[in-house]
Amino acid sequence: MIRRPLFLGATLMLLSGCATTGAAQPALPPPVSIATVEPPARIAPPVPRPCVSTRRVRCPTPVEVLAVANGAARQQPIAGGFTEARHVYAYAPGAIYELYTNPSFISTVLLEPGETINAIAAGDTSRWMVTETNGESEGEGRTIVLVKPQTIGLRTNIVLITDRRTYTIEASSSAGAVYSAQIAWSYPAIQGEAGAAMAHPVNENYRVRTVHGLRPSWVPTRVYDDGRRTWLEFPESVGSADMPPLFVITPEGAELVNYRVQGRRYMVDRIFDVAELRFGTRAPIVVRIERRAPRAREGARS
Repeated sequence: MIRRPLFLGATLMLLSGCATTGAAQPALPPPVSIATVEPPARIAPPVPRPCVSTRRVRCPTPVEVLAVANGAARQQPIAGGFTEARHVYAYAPGAIYELYTNPSFISTVLLEPGETINAIAAGDTSRWMVTETNGESEGEGRTIVLVKPQTIGLRTNIVLITDRRTYTIEASSSAGAVYSAQIAWSYPAIQGEAGAAMAHPVNENYRVRTVHGLRPSWVPTRVYDDGRRTWLEFPESVGSADMPPLFVITPEGAELVNYRVQGRRYMVDRIFDVAELRFGTRAPIVVRIERRAPRAREGARS
């Protein structure tokens, strides 16, 4: 009589356990840990290394480098750049604009209408008169700078800092009746000079190849000339610090050439047959640029 309750109790416990197991919910997956991804570190562009002279290449001295850079940055009056007696320069940041003066006359420097001067500085203030005045241009105020030397044979620089840009002017004085009556600027410089270049027949028949080292990111995407000047265009991804110096190859060897840096372009005031872009010293990367004869179809198209 005692065993029956024990048997029934065990049976009920077994059935209850089966029912509970059938109704159980599936186990949830373990939580997923999300790792924090750090942004990649920005790689600084390579710093140009100083040039090392070899038997084939003589590296320029710092003074020579400065002379070449300043010479390439100077802009002089050119035929076709005048409106009456006013010479209009194409503005480019970092350029040096020449102003030819005379002790018997006053030269005027015209800024962009609405542009105001924050500061004026001159290298020689004792023998040069540099004053600011204001005029009007189609109802809008215009700043005018008056420049006059005391004698001939002088040379100085004048820096104009405005609310829009900075101008660097090199003024020289000479005898005679010729002087710069007025100078002004057009803006921006790159578009204006590119349009002037395209007005002449353009030769794009250049061979560009890497002759030493791995192909760099600064290989020019386009090289062309108009018979007087040569332009080198670099990729958009190249910064100004990555753009290498340009050497012209002559029978005497490699010579550093004058050129102007205009954004991602070099403008060389000459035509060359062979030139090289060089970067580095111990294992330099060298990209050679070779000019070929202009194609007849390009001349016909122009």
